[in-house]
Amino acid sequence: MKLHHRDWQALICPEQGAAFSSLQWCGRDVLVPTPEGARHPGSHGAFWMLPWANRLDGGRTAGHAMPINRAAEDTAIHGLARDLPWEVVSAASEHAVLQQRLTFAPFDYTARLAVSLDADGLLMEMELRHEGAAPVPYGMGWHPWFTRSAATSLHLKATQRAKHTARGLPESFTPCTGIAAHEAGLIGLDNFFAGWHGVTRLITPAGIITLTATGDFAAGVQVYAPPAQPVICVEPVSHMPDAPNRTALGAAAPMRLLAMGQSLRGTIRLTVA
Repeated sequence: MKLHHRDWQALICPEQGAAFSSLQWCGRDVLVPTPEGARHPGSHGAFWMLPWANRLDGGRTAGHAMPINRAAEDTAIHGLARDLPWEVVSAASEHAVLQQRLTFAPFDYTARLAVSLDADGLLMEMELRHEGAAPVPYGMGWHPWFTRSAATSLHLKATQRAKHTARGLPESFTPCTGIAAHEAGLIGLDNFFAGWHGVTRLITPAGIITLTATGDFAAGVQVYAPPAQPVICVEPVSHMPDAPNRTALGAAAPMRLLAMGQSLRGTIRLTVA
């Protein structure tokens, strides 16, 4: 599914988790372009994380075990939605609405995503509504892949930075002011930041990318810059990794317990200059 508005173009794959296969501005790739024939999710484009974001230790949440998809860590990572199709509710040249309905105990949800391109860039609006009778903790996030180079720098404000174990699970928080670093200071990060003020500025070969999150997407941000790949991920998320299993730490950014009919809601705006 293609969207376009003036200098902006997006390619979205509803059948592959509503992932972004590409996003371009003025002919430049804003996201790492998806290789020919590659499927989502992968180290390219962008995908959605729900009904939880990042890792669950042993897949444990609400008395249930989610499928382990990172066997070396014994974690269930990045939710369920990224592997499943979404229905296109409506689509036009600049705007689309997609929906995913899923029942996988303990989760029973309807996710509704509106994507728009306009003069300011990309706007995404998500509602994740619990449909089940029993209350369940929920979370969500967006996982974009951006190109990283020697010219890259990242700037964001936050009040706490999580220290993670070798399995990528948070074990403590330390006070911080956020990140203001060039590539050398970013390589190797895979950390959650709480007390985020909802805005990041990322300087890349495509230009200065500004991500602005509101609502539940502004609860925190995960930053991932693997040493072996020239990429960086700046992920607005509604909760800390493994929040259900680390309640003392998770208080900084917990998954939210939703009763029937209650929702998580948030927006993400992406602009380039």
